[in-house]
Amino acid sequence: MPNALFKSTVFTVLSVASAAQGGDFQLHPSLAVSEEFTDNVFETRTNRTSDYITRALPGLIMNYKAPALEGDLNYVFDYRHYARDSRGDEVSHTLNAKAKLTAVDNLLFLEAADDYQRVSLDVTRDTTRESLFVNQSDRNIITASPYFTLRPSARFPVKGGYRYTDTRYINSPGIDKTDHMAFLDVAYELSKSFSLTAGYTFTRELADIDDFSQHQALGGFRYEYAEKSFLFAQAGNTWTRYSSGQRLDSLAWNAGLTHVFDTLTATLTTGVSYNEDPLSNVIKESFVRAIIEQRLKRGSISFSPVYSDYATTKTDTLQTRKYGATVTGQYDFSADLKGRLAFTAEKYEQQLLDSYTRRFQVDSGISYLLAERLTVALSYVYAGYYSPGIITDNWHVNRAMVELKKTF
Repeated sequence: MPNALFKSTVFTVLSVASAAQGGDFQLHPSLAVSEEFTDNVFETRTNRTSDYITRALPGLIMNYKAPALEGDLNYVFDYRHYARDSRGDEVSHTLNAKAKLTAVDNLLFLEAADDYQRVSLDVTRDTTRESLFVNQSDRNIITASPYFTLRPSARFPVKGGYRYTDTRYINSPGIDKTDHMAFLDVAYELSKSFSLTAGYTFTRELADIDDFSQHQALGGFRYEYAEKSFLFAQAGNTWTRYSSGQRLDSLAWNAGLTHVFDTLTATLTTGVSYNEDPLSNVIKESFVRAIIEQRLKRGSISFSPVYSDYATTKTDTLQTRKYGATVTGQYDFSADLKGRLAFTAEKYEQQLLDSYTRRFQVDSGISYLLAERLTVALSYVYAGYYSPGIITDNWHVNRAMVELKKTF
């Protein structure tokens, strides 16, 4: 187990355990075993290799809640054996640990988190459902954030503080980095339903390839025009300066609308975000997303279109344009039997390669509760890629999995 993961896990376990007598403490170990067949282990166009993958996944879920301290931990150890020796045995980890300390009621707080998981090296597409390792890396992000909240008046909430983030990529070409961020968010409530908002952040990033400083200032409003239905918008500017000399000034915005009907919820968001990029500092994403979810008597169905432009932050050069949609359905056949099915179709216009890639994915599964906290699950994933100009983006894979899981 990597040192950062080990230290974080032990620290969180000891912290929660030592305080357990003063609050509500829950501990749930689990054990899962699974068998997978894949017909294209390395996701190649030719010379396809198939294999059977056996996995053992012991896990642990802990929750602690007290007036001054809250903590949650979800950890899974993942051992993988490839029956046909396409790869050697390997170990991976998934950890999501969070804690919140209230130092002074309604004034001073401290939040800390550790997120360890396997992620896609290509920030424009998530490959973790189509493969266990291809074009992926283990990533560990540790964050710590002391902050304060104030109310100079009943209608004037203020939140500000500092956030430290350390990002490490394990045994991969990912770019390690450390971020120091100062932030301040204020609002003025003109009425119960309408508020003016403003925010400022300063980020100093120290990375393996280049360092940068970034200022961002936004101002806008939030209007709740009906119960659980609201509209918000913020606009401003971002100033980025790299240690190597590049400077970039660009408009920034963040807007959205959520409307709740009786059994249907519609959400539309648009904005500019600076996302973690494993292969560079950050990548600028300008996006428009929507989610339309219809709740059914025994499940739900949703439609999620997306449009995104990904640009290199240093030069503001368009790198990839992505658009597509996902249709997802979930249905409870009974209290013990549940099913899901999702279809995704996306197109990636690769501006630097003067070509495009089409991607189609099917992700399905069904689970049955055999006994108390004992579940068996079947799942099937298909992913197919086509590109007229990028030879390596022409392949497909089928994955079929069965898993038995017991939670204690």
